[in-house]
Amino acid sequence: MGTLGALGCIALGAAAGRQQPASTSGRSPAAAMLERSAPRGLLRAFGAHCPQQQQHLQPPRRQQQRLRPPASAGRPGRRDRVLVARCEAAATPHADYQAKAGDSAVLQRPLKSELLPEEIHNVFGYPRNLKDRYVLGPVLGAGSFGVVRECTDRRSGRRFAVKSINKVPKNARATPRYLLKIQTEVDAMQQLGGSLDAVFLQDVFEDDIAVHLVMELCEGGSVLDGLKDGEYSERQVAHIMRAVVRFIAQCHAKGLIYRDIKPDNFLLVNKAAAQRNPLIRFGEALGLGSSPAQEVDSPVKATDFGLSIRHRPEDPPLKSRSGTPAYMAPEVIQQSYDERADMWSAGIMMYQLLTGKFPFWDNVRDCTLQQVWKSILTDKINWNAPALREVSAPARDLLKQMLDRNPTKRVRAAEALRHPWLSDADSTSALPLRSSVVQRLQRFATYGHLKQLVLRIIADDMTNHPTTQKESQELIQGLEALFSELDVNASGSVSMDELVSGLDRLGYDIRMDEMDHLMQRIDINHDGVIQLTEFVAGLVDWKQLQNDTQWGLWVAKAFDKLDQNCDGWLSLEELMQQLPDDGSSDQERMLEARRMLREADTNGDGRISRDEFMELLMGTSLPDTLNQYDPRIKLNFNMDEALEGITSFSLEDQSPDTSEPEGEHPVDLAAAMATNMGQRKRGAGAGGGAAGAVAAPQRRPNDGGAATDESQM
Repeated sequence: MGTLGALGCIALGAAAGRQQPASTSGRSPAAAMLERSAPRGLLRAFGAHCPQQQQHLQPPRRQQQRLRPPASAGRPGRRDRVLVARCEAAATPHADYQAKAGDSAVLQRPLKSELLPEEIHNVFGYPRNLKDRYVLGPVLGAGSFGVVRECTDRRSGRRFAVKSINKVPKNARATPRYLLKIQTEVDAMQQLGGSLDAVFLQDVFEDDIAVHLVMELCEGGSVLDGLKDGEYSERQVAHIMRAVVRFIAQCHAKGLIYRDIKPDNFLLVNKAAAQRNPLIRFGEALGLGSSPAQEVDSPVKATDFGLSIRHRPEDPPLKSRSGTPAYMAPEVIQQSYDERADMWSAGIMMYQLLTGKFPFWDNVRDCTLQQVWKSILTDKINWNAPALREVSAPARDLLKQMLDRNPTKRVRAAEALRHPWLSDADSTSALPLRSSVVQRLQRFATYGHLKQLVLRIIADDMTNHPTTQKESQELIQGLEALFSELDVNASGSVSMDELVSGLDRLGYDIRMDEMDHLMQRIDINHDGVIQLTEFVAGLVDWKQLQNDTQWGLWVAKAFDKLDQNCDGWLSLEELMQQLPDDGSSDQERMLEARRMLREADTNGDGRISRDEFMELLMGTSLPDTLNQYDPRIKLNFNMDEALEGITSFSLEDQSPDTSEPEGEHPVDLAAAMATNMGQRKRGAGAGGGAAGAVAAPQRRPNDGGAATDESQM
């Protein structure tokens, strides 16, 4: 687990850089991208409003400082062991976490400044009424970061998990950098939680000593727990890895690197996989496959965003060694990496799930940290090893592409999803409208709040300035027709009940709590229903519309609507004025406005320029296509039959830290929670009542160890 530790979605169950040269012209990446891809006249149109405030583009971002290499190790000590070691090497400060001008004053102090207890009582502005909203249940696990408990919503009775992260790390000191890590974890989880491939974050609270994250509760255990229970079939591994790679693709498309891909951090929503015949793997190796009827797959969700970091493809390479040593990419060890490091980690995870082993070690627990890193950097993978003989040729081919030591040749997440072993016939890149609604909702839900708000404004403006693209016109007509069908009572809006009922008729398999969370993301004005413009904004292909001749006009008008004083900048106060009047307190509105400001304020000056505004809307250079999201079609559902007689419309374009204090060993929270919940379930089965005490943490055989972030707090 990372410095902030452990599971985000609690596992219940029986086994519970590319560095580009700085532009001499001073243009930002967004401006360069815009000049390459925008229709003629777009730049002129974008600056046409408030012409007296046209401005120069932002200069390139500040380069990050390079870390010193780790001190050479002498005789390995106990803390060098992979399973208990965090990277203890000294490192100079670097700009992996940076405060923005809109953040609280405490966060803007020098990164390594020691903070007094009274300075951290109210850092983030999160609500402070956790116990008024939730009933706290038993402790599920504990670590150096804090504790995880069950909790129950007092109003709805729904069960969640609450992860409490101490503001002062155990046996260490509070620093702005450590607090910025917490803020980054919360922001990343709030954004990516809109995907059905990640746990969703329900609420965030703060008190004098901790930040409390209330999140989805999963009951199937971790993927690693399942491996401990017995081998997965290759078909099951493909199902798991499809979810993992989808999630990685979503992170990268949104400018995030996860940095801790491993089986511990992916959880099964339920314990649905059936026992398998031991001859199945042999039959799969012969190309005979396994019957889907023999195994029922649970959805798989990512958790623990403690090491996630904001990083776009055009940013300088990252330097800090962060992650779990056994899963670290070679370039992470060499301290110069970008988003492609996640795919190496996913390759190690895939190898482990397919074979039950790591590619370089029979038992990684017997290796020192230096031995692990040396193997990752220099040892060759034996692709003819006995453990791989039962693995199909397509799976081995994908493994070779993921475990290429040269990151420039390594397969990217979006490319891997098109590999024959992972490709899903139900989630191709050109889906008819009605068979991709849930994927479209997820894609919009994983945009930041400011981007969602702006796209809603543009969708409103498209009524007066319609698109000139025939394909987009047909898509919007299809969306309007689908909206009318969902709006059963012809009220002009779609309620939660209407949306759930309509998606069920269309053949989608999605839980009520998941649908409720998606509904909250699409309902931009928080009035409890979905309006037509919200529906269009949530499902239309914005990447395609960026090529429309009207795009520059739409963006300019949206910026001017937010820029109420017409000074050419969006301030924190102007963002607050755009938030809906939903009964939130001023403090809560300020918290949301600050989050929106961080979303687009790339240079950290506390305001959003036109250039930063355009960069926000253009997104990263990496694809964000529908096949990167879980389709959630019901098992054995005949979509063609359901769509018979319905005209479908083409939707998708085809373009493709801090280390623990000396001697501090992190607790394996997953094992603690799994053991505890296993005891509780067995007790319940025998007629027992209250849960017993949390079992002592246990190490699982041949896992990859604890996550690490070598940078100083």
